Amino acid sequence: MDPLTIVPSSAPGEWPGTMTSAPPALDAALPPAVAAGPVALVEILDRDGQVRQSVAIGAWPLRIGRALDNEIVLGDTHVAASHLTLTRREQVLELEVGATRNGVQHGRKYLRAGELEAVAIDTGPGGAPIELTLGRTRLRIRLPDQPLAAEQALAAAVPLAKRLRLIAVAAVVLVLGLTFSTYLETDPDAFGRALGNMLLTAVLGAAIWCSAWAMLSKIFTHQAHFGWHLRVFLLSSIALLAVGAVPAVLAFSLSWTWLTDFAFVGMIVVIAAALYFHLLAVEPAKHRMLRWFAAAGAIAGIAVTMWFNEQRTDQLGEELYMNHLFPPALRIARPVPAERLVDSLTSLKATLDKKAKDAAASGADDGSARDDDQ
Repeated sequence: MDPLTIVPSSAPGEWPGTMTSAPPALDAALPPAVAAGPVALVEILDRDGQVRQSVAIGAWPLRIGRALDNEIVLGDTHVAASHLTLTRREQVLELEVGATRNGVQHGRKYLRAGELEAVAIDTGPGGAPIELTLGRTRLRIRLPDQPLAAEQALAAAVPLAKRLRLIAVAAVVLVLGLTFSTYLETDPDAFGRALGNMLLTAVLGAAIWCSAWAMLSKIFTHQAHFGWHLRVFLLSSIALLAVGAVPAVLAFSLSWTWLTDFAFVGMIVVIAAALYFHLLAVEPAKHRMLRWFAAAGAIAGIAVTMWFNEQRTDQLGEELYMNHLFPPALRIARPVPAERLVDSLTSLKATLDKKAKDAAASGADDGSARDDDQ
């Protein structure tokens, strides 16, 4: 089979490898299969999953490697001379690995030199192209009878006013929440100064935080996505305020003290989710790995916080007692008689006696150590 023409999908020089092909020819000079239409399209992907080059395939089998007698010639030095041969047999695509050290990666399966793998072609509604990795080159095989993915909407197609509306509403809600929190925590005489400091800190913090993430996005995806990072910052900040306030109100209303004891769990989950959405604009092609990374980070953060609480207060929760007081009108739980409260304190006697004994023993050891030094 004659080499086919490469159809570039990006500016020249963006793909580090090279590819050799014959110059374009008239349909009359092409084989009948090519003149009727390509039997497959091989797309070369970059690290972000974007297509850098496309090669139309006119007939099977398809040979891929670095040697010039292949239909697709790659410049990747981690690819063998005759690395892979693809052959379609009805609803199966056969992968025959050539003499190579590095083999072929298909999904989670690694194919070694000389192996033959039959991959079923899914032509149903959820069918996806076949992705392979040869050396450091990622390939995607698209077949004409497989469904085409739906068109994705451009962010630029959304009116600017609609995109700014969410940012403006979120910013107003965040400022109101921070203002109310500052009002509750500050004396009336110092409220004006505290409010100014809070607003200045919030604006500078948001600018520095979002600019740093925008710089990372620019480095890895060549787009800043500043608006995306600003939305993530505003929404996650509102979520943090809600997670900090709602458990305290519910704990006071329902006498569920464990809500405030473990309020840090919700905060850690919100922080992990915010990091996930920030990283999604940096590595958009690795959303599955980023989800696992965020989940693992949240679990690790919760475990470490519980361990520190156990070391500090001998309990997994964060608060020794509920210290949030709200208007009595918010109280839903029925009041408890004073006698019941006193009776419940008897269970603490053994714990307090043990702590007092340990403290006395520790003090005696310190005193004896000082006497020995003298």
